[in-house]
Amino acid sequence: MTKQRITLISLVGLLVFGLLIVGQILYKKNWLDASILQQSQQISGVLSAKVVEVNGQKELDVVTRHISDLPKTSEKLERLAGKTPIRYFDQRSFELEQILNQMQFALQESIIKGNFTEMERNVLTIAEKSGVQLDLNMDSDQIYLVLNKGESQLVTVIERHSQDKFLRSERS
Repeated sequence: MTKQRITLISLVGLLVFGLLIVGQILYKKNWLDASILQQSQQISGVLSAKVVEVNGQKELDVVTRHISDLPKTSEKLERLAGKTPIRYFDQRSFELEQILNQMQFALQESIIKGNFTEMERNVLTIAEKSGVQLDLNMDSDQIYLVLNKGESQLVTVIERHSQDKFLRSERS
């Protein structure tokens, strides 16, 4: 009789544990993701955001459309994402990608050497010669860069200290 009672209690315990696990998964999948989507759509320039798993790692994928203040947008998304890294999907063109590639030398050198004033001059010169509008900002952790030309916009956040908050942005 005691063995049967222990077996019954164990089975009930396993059943309850299983239900709790399933409930947690459903909560994260349905309500948490819906909450992130709803809150992200209230951020200017953000079309959608969702948590996805890529190669076993979670990330917050954010589709953008004409972001006007990348530092503020990024700050709001960081609060929303918590420890989940953010990847921007923008409306870039091949031409804007080429211009960013030209700017990478000055951007990366400034992170290593700390010559941010020189980096700003070099990046502005490249943007002016290419005929693109540049919005360049930085804080103690990131460099925020937005390139605009016509309907195309390239958005990127370059981390200065490898905090893994932002992933390489891509074309949507």
